[in-house]
Amino acid sequence: MAEHSLAQAALRVPLTLGRPTLDDAQRLRLAELGLRPGVVVVALQRTPGGGRVVQVGHCRYVLDHLTCTQLPVIVVADG
Repeated sequence: MAEHSLAQAALRVPLTLGRPTLDDAQRLRLAELGLRPGVVVVALQRTPGGGRVVQVGHCRYVLDHLTCTQLPVIVVADG
């Protein structure tokens, strides 16, 4: 399966997060919010600035474009 960034991902498709290419402080903050490698997220909307509204479980977060480009994702396989 091809890995790409959250910024490139299709909307409303379950995705598995990879290891972010962010600095330690940013990775820690995302982990505190539940955005950790291996978690399933769904990009719900694009923002005007190129970011994404993402859903993790029952929570929704808005991420800026630069952060989205540094979050690798893989489409969750059916079955």
